[in-house]
This record gives sequence, C-alpha cells and structure tokens, in this order.
Amino acid sequence: MRGGTGSGQARGMRLTYLAPPFLVAAYGVVRLVDGLDGSHGPGPAWTIGHVLFLVALLGFGWVAVDLWRRLRTVPALVAAAATLLGLAAFVHTVVVDLLVGAGAADRAEMNLRYQDHDTPLDPVAPLYPLGFTVLVLLFAIAARRAYWSPVLVLVGYLAIVANLDLLPIAGLLILGASIPAARGNDVGVRATKGPHGRQHAGI
Repeated sequence: MRGGTGSGQARGMRLTYLAPPFLVAAYGVVRLVDGLDGSHGPGPAWTIGHVLFLVALLGFGWVAVDLWRRLRTVPALVAAAATLLGLAAFVHTVVVDLLVGAGAADRAEMNLRYQDHDTPLDPVAPLYPLGFTVLVLLFAIAARRAYWSPVLVLVGYLAIVANLDLLPIAGLLILGASIPAARGNDVGVRATKGPHGRQHAGI
C-alpha cells in the first residue's frame, strides 16, 4: 500500500511540473489561432488562451516554491521570491487582459479599455523568467545532472521576448527543461554520507 501511494504521489508531482509549460505551449497555439483574422481578441480564443496562461503562471509559482523546498538554500529562496514577484506582475496583466477582453466588442474598444487599468507591477515582471531560470540552474547543480536544462529555459524565455508567436516552441523548450526536476520527485530527498561518515540530505 505504501509503495502504491508513493508511486501515485510521484506521478502527481510530475504532472505539476510538466503541466505549466505544456499550458504555455497550448496558449501559444490558441493565440496563433486568435490572430488568424489579423488581430488578437476579443472573443472565445482570447479568453480561452488567457485562462490557459493564467493557470500556467499559477503552476509555475507552485513549482518555484517546491524547488525552493527541495533545495533549502538562501540563493534558492532569493530566486523563488524573485520568481513569485515577477509572476504576480504577469498574473495581474493576464487578469487585466481577461477583463478588457470580456467587456469589449472589438480590438479598438479593447485598446480604449486598457487605459482604465494601471499595471504598476510591470517593471518587476522580468524577475519571473530570471528567477525561474536561476532556480532550474540551482537544481541542476544540486542534483549534479541535466546541466542543459537551465539553458533550455533561458532559450525558451528569450524566444518569447523575441516574438510572442514563438510561444508554442518556448513552452515545449521549458517543458523539456522541466523533465529532470519532475523525474527527481520519484527519488525525492535521499540520505547520503558526507566526507566524515555523517548522513546529510541529498536531492
């Protein structure tokens, strides 16, 4: 019974790590469909896409906290805090996008409605990709494997900065980078012997 429960927890943990980047890729696809008429929003595609993105952002927040919990270091705490602060800015922007899109008849009206909403957190938004990339790097160093994973994360975020139409590719890159950390949950924290024979926690 205990073995079955552990296996179920591992599968659930993998899903929580892999779902956010998958949802980013899905949002990117929906966004491309939304733009086929030459503009983005309003309409069902705008709403569905942004709901997917919102859930993805909340998922990345959970992953950031869990990575800090597994690492338990000051640099990880700083990186996780920066990630969450940046995510707060992104979440605020997405909520505004949803509100504006829900009450507009066309894109021109959306542009007017945006003037009624302030986005004071925008300057801290870059802390999310920066902080999350550092978290993945710290995990790779601590786990002593998958050193390529933070590179994939960074390339994914740079792709988004370069062109939002690359969101599907960026999501898949971040998904690939998340696999090592997701697999790590199968093992969890294990006891290893230090140089003096004492046991300490390892990843």
